[in-house]
Amino acid sequence: MTKEDIINRIWENLDYTKKQSGDIVETLIDCLKDTLKSGEKLKIGGFGVFEVRRRKARTGRNPRTGEKAAIREGKTIKFKAGKTLKLAIDK
Repeated sequence: MTKEDIINRIWENLDYTKKQSGDIVETLIDCLKDTLKSGEKLKIGGFGVFEVRRRKARTGRNPRTGEKAAIREGKTIKFKAGKTLKLAIDK
C-alpha cells in the first residue's frame, strides 16, 4: 500500500475531497515525524508504539570485498505492534 492508496481510501470512505484527504495524510505524517524527531515515543492505541533507539558504533564488513568497515553510531526507529494489531493479523 502506498501513500496514494491511503489518500484514495480516505477520499472514498469519508466526506472529503481528494485534496483534503491528501492534506490529512500529509499532516499526519508530519506529526509522526515531528514526534519521533523530538525523541518522544509515538503510541497509537490498537496499533503499536514507535520509538527512536540509539545504535552503538560497531565494526561491520563490506559485503563486496569482505573488508572490515567502521559503522558510526546512529539512530533507528523501533516498532512494537500492539495486541489488537497482532490479533487482527492472526485472524
